[in-house]
Amino acid sequence: MRRAAWGVGLGVLALAGRASATASTTFAETSRVAALADSVSARPGDAGSMFMNPAGLADMKEPELVLSGGYDHLGQWFARTGEPRIDSSRSFGAFGVAVATPLPGPWWLRRVRVGLALDLPAQYVLSVDIPERADQPVSPIYDQRPNRVSVIGAIAVDIVDQLKLGGGVNLTPSLTTPTTVTLVPGRSNNVQNDVVSDFDRSMPLSATPFLGARSQVIPCLSLALVYRGAAISHAGGPETVTAGPIVAASEVDYNVFWDPAKIIGGVEVGPYRNVSLSIDVSYNQWSAFRTYFDQAPDPTFKDNVSVMSGVEWSALPHASWLTVRAGGGYEPSPIPPQTGETNYLGASTVVLAAGAGADLRRLFHVPVVVDFHIRGRMGMQQTATKDAASLPDADTTTPGKQIDNIGYPGFSSRSSLFQAGLTATVFVGKDKP
Repeated sequence: MRRAAWGVGLGVLALAGRASATASTTFAETSRVAALADSVSARPGDAGSMFMNPAGLADMKEPELVLSGGYDHLGQWFARTGEPRIDSSRSFGAFGVAVATPLPGPWWLRRVRVGLALDLPAQYVLSVDIPERADQPVSPIYDQRPNRVSVIGAIAVDIVDQLKLGGGVNLTPSLTTPTTVTLVPGRSNNVQNDVVSDFDRSMPLSATPFLGARSQVIPCLSLALVYRGAAISHAGGPETVTAGPIVAASEVDYNVFWDPAKIIGGVEVGPYRNVSLSIDVSYNQWSAFRTYFDQAPDPTFKDNVSVMSGVEWSALPHASWLTVRAGGGYEPSPIPPQTGETNYLGASTVVLAAGAGADLRRLFHVPVVVDFHIRGRMGMQQTATKDAASLPDADTTTPGKQIDNIGYPGFSSRSSLFQAGLTATVFVGKDKP
């Protein structure tokens, strides 16, 4: 792999270890959101769910600080037909912080809430792996998306008791590395030391909008609509190589497609007898997916619709501090049948999640709520059979067609992700639960 990475040496990162978080980068939701399988767009929101639906911020009554972290293990393998599996399993994680508050002032200003969240992978601010070959097996779902850093800012307005609106921007970094390589003959006794390389790294940010609305139609029915734009980064920059009178200049630009644009519709029913049910249906624009070299894959990815649902139960009055959650859903794969050169990994996935929360305000009069979750993303087995007529000839000087595609004559693969995480929400105000 050719690797471009920009790391930070903050001591707090070392404390995080392989710790997912609050700005809701992929696989990095808070425990409440993850335990409900992300079906929270129509539920009352908090500082940790502002990316899922910024309008939910308008439900907050007092300032909140959310701290979150987790551990993720990806089990992934690839096997060409008739050959042993190649295991690419790994562990990763992230941690994050979110803050949100109602604005002070006159009554109309107190209807406004603002929030800010930061989500970091445990190792890098930005890490981009570029395959050396176009036919190398890669997963658009799991290979790059956990490496994404995210900073979001959001604002919400409580228009009336039955309608809340919100919006925000998701800041995603790109890596710009202008590089100059110069040959200075005689600089050293070792010819390799005659090469001088200069790097100038910068990290510009791109802003992606997200918008949301939540309507409490009646006390036991809430509806929501959310739009989130695609998140894309670039890594590269101009490269200039000078050797005496010879100057070679080129532009390197690698494309990283983190997440597709989404339109999400949600509904929550309840609470009724301390139980509430929510369902989110998401239209995902995977057809806009671009390869690392900023080209449309052939064949192009397919737009799809995923469904997530969750149930939440609050304990009876004698144990009102306890909340139990469970969720599940189905995500169809956006990857079409692959008979040609590409070898993208990722089959349709079943999601199962569970979690619980303890309100320490009711137990010990401490203004903290602690939530825990576990979640599994169980991918089905993917298979592909190649069409020799759709593959290029690797050696035109040899009689017959020579095929060196990594996935030929076919392949199978499977990916599953298992997560565990913990979130603490600190209430800064004086409101009682």
